[in-house]
Amino acid sequence: MQTVLHRQAKKAIDSLPDEKLMVVIDFISYLQSKDRIPNELTIETFRKTDDGRELVKCKNADDMFRKLRL
Repeated sequence: MQTVLHRQAKKAIDSLPDEKLMVVIDFISYLQSKDRIPNELTIETFRKTDDGRELVKCKNADDMFRKLRL
């Protein structure tokens, strides 16, 4: 037996154009993901930057792009 919420969700999805439906599918995939988000590398990076480590300080956008070699 479907709940009212399931019926409402299906009705809303059925009315979406394909380009918006892809966004919904991507979001559902994200919700179903078994991977930990953020992952361990991202968490460690946050720890380092919160502690002021491994930062590249820039004076302005031009300086940033120069340091990024863009």
